[in-house]
Amino acid sequence: MKKLWISMVAGLLVLPMLFQAPAQAAAKPIRVIIDGVTLTTDQPPVMVKGRTMVPLRAIFEAFNADIKWNQKTQTVTAYKDDTTVVLKIGSKIATINNKAVSLDVPGQNLKGRTMVPTRFVSEALGREVGWNKEAQLVTITTPVPAGGNAAPVSGVAAQDIGDYGDGRDLQVSFNRAADESLVDHYRVLIVKTGTALDLSSALAVGSYNYSVVLVTGANPVVKLNAATRTLDGDLIKNNQGYTAYVVTVGKGNNTSALSGGAAPVTLTNKAVPALGTVQVKDTSDYGDGRDISVSFSKLADETKVSSYRIFVVKASNTSVFDLGRANAVASANYTQTNKTGNNISLNLLSGSRDTDGALIKTGVGYRVFALAVDSSNAANNVLSQASAVLTLSNVGISSLSVTDVNDYNDGRDLKVSFNHASDETYISQYRIMVVPTSYYSSFSLNDANNVQSANYTAVNTSGSATEQILNSSSRDVRGALIKNGTSYKVYVLSAGNGNNPGSNVLSAASSAITLLNTSGLSAISGLNVSDVSDYGDGRDLKVSFTHAGDESYISHYRILVVPTNYYSSFSLSDANNAANYITASTSGNSTSQVLDASSRDVRGAVIKPGTSYRVYVLTVRNGSYQGANLLSDGSAAITLSAKEKLPVTSVTNVTYGMDNGGIVVKFTKSSRESNLSEYRVFVVPSKQSFGSAEALGVQGSYYRAVAPNGSNQSVAAAGRDINGNSIVKGTKYKVYVLAVANSSGIQNGGLSDSSEEFEL
Repeated sequence: MKKLWISMVAGLLVLPMLFQAPAQAAAKPIRVIIDGVTLTTDQPPVMVKGRTMVPLRAIFEAFNADIKWNQKTQTVTAYKDDTTVVLKIGSKIATINNKAVSLDVPGQNLKGRTMVPTRFVSEALGREVGWNKEAQLVTITTPVPAGGNAAPVSGVAAQDIGDYGDGRDLQVSFNRAADESLVDHYRVLIVKTGTALDLSSALAVGSYNYSVVLVTGANPVVKLNAATRTLDGDLIKNNQGYTAYVVTVGKGNNTSALSGGAAPVTLTNKAVPALGTVQVKDTSDYGDGRDISVSFSKLADETKVSSYRIFVVKASNTSVFDLGRANAVASANYTQTNKTGNNISLNLLSGSRDTDGALIKTGVGYRVFALAVDSSNAANNVLSQASAVLTLSNVGISSLSVTDVNDYNDGRDLKVSFNHASDETYISQYRIMVVPTSYYSSFSLNDANNVQSANYTAVNTSGSATEQILNSSSRDVRGALIKNGTSYKVYVLSAGNGNNPGSNVLSAASSAITLLNTSGLSAISGLNVSDVSDYGDGRDLKVSFTHAGDESYISHYRILVVPTNYYSSFSLSDANNAANYITASTSGNSTSQVLDASSRDVRGAVIKPGTSYRVYVLTVRNGSYQGANLLSDGSAAITLSAKEKLPVTSVTNVTYGMDNGGIVVKFTKSSRESNLSEYRVFVVPSKQSFGSAEALGVQGSYYRAVAPNGSNQSVAAAGRDINGNSIVKGTKYKVYVLAVANSSGIQNGGLSDSSEEFEL
């Protein structure tokens, strides 16, 4: 029974068989040899999803096991000595002595025969299984009876040593077994406190759910990692009690032993002191985020702080604003500032938004929070208390807008609208200032105060709003007459009266406007579409066209991809109503654009091969033109084709050598490199199971990457193994190479056979 549980840890099937391509499996028949005798079956062994399957009755009878078959429930029950195995056809769950075991591939019917996974059945009945990939040979041997008893370790202890909120917080130490000559390795198991554990259950735990400790001759101290899981497969986390156990795994036929449990430990984050209350002030009169000044004291210990976030929350929502909601706020709806080593003080920006996504404005009550962002774990972020309620007031104007309303080629074309200040007690007049954008990257209050009276338009304070068309003699702030073809921004200065000298307030700028004659839109020309790639999506489609000769009244162009089987014709109305299009700007004389993978046709379907499309371009007017948009003629019909992607092919002949104390790996290149992006070279502890899935998950700094170059390669390996540990003397390793697919390939396996075992 000891061998049963050890072997199950390695996985249900031979790892090199996991990713064997169907073409390779078909090239040579699979043979099964049990204790030197070839297993004869009326249905040959087959490979199913990388698992070798054999007829049920043949394999059980070869082990002299008694079997019972229940036709109604499609369940086989096998008895051998003190082991009972139950396997239901079609189910990925089997039982061994009433303990559930997961199968990657269930038993299944094939050509009238019930087929079961070879490795699972063999190891469940105490056999050892080997696999020769080149010979397509499964060898099954009956182990020699156990010869000794490995002793349990003592003094198991667990400590909370970090603040990551995962397995990195947990350290386990124990006293090694008295006689380590009988010990192959140790396994550290973490269970939720209160969970019962015996040796059989401990040995049945999957390899992902324990940590391996090799025999070193010293008492081990093991720091777990972020990926460490409990024996249930759950990630380790805060505010949960855990107990550590250690399994002493016997070497060869020596039996294993289970330690007593460590004292329970509950992980807690030792949070840094809370931020103090945030101070806020209304410092300006822009009527937006620029009016809010925020200050707060930094954390005393900023070691783990990467930055701070400032949240403006409507006062009505602050009672439910907590750390969880703060962590979930979209980045567009808070202000982020780097830590400076000093207390924080800043003004927000005109585009600042509250946590609901609304622009900050006057007349709304807000409270402000600050969040200290932990550099490694959002669960450790620290949220301040709320500020006092702040409601912005504004003695300046609001809702400033400008439009081109005529075609006089002077100030009469410009209409300016705005709401007056809510409190005009200290305002004598408003001054409309037309600013040429080519002369001012910014226009300040000081600039506005110095503008001569002939160069602005004065408006009195009567009424609640102004809507004024300027006159033919209106000038910009530099004294030039307003004219067509010049880009302007408009500002309004609220001028203080005698009771409030020096209190002038300048509004924010309007949108830029260029006055134009609205004589009509011009059409695009030279529309062409082509199939340029083989991604099987919009990236295959290239659209080119020449822009309109006069773009004065054009906002942008819209590229519309139209499936021909849905539209016998495609009208301007269809184009105006289309929600799915690709925008092209008016910059340059032409557009030549390859669409992206997410591009959709006008009906919302992702662009794909095998469908016939026509492309149209909609010329979209800007606000200076009151007429209709303009639709081009359709392009020639195009149907995209896609090149078949090929699976990656593994490298071969992986060997190792030493050079100046480092490991040098040589290998024969993949037989097909056109669909590869790179090779990854891994150094793996010999006792650790390793397959393609594990290879793809290894952190980038723990392997050596090298680009395919058309020749066999010699590569210096990384200085660490796949777990991030330094490569040390006295530990045995193997080397693997993974071929990684590019956009033309399919990542169907790609992991090489290992090199021979070695040590430094």
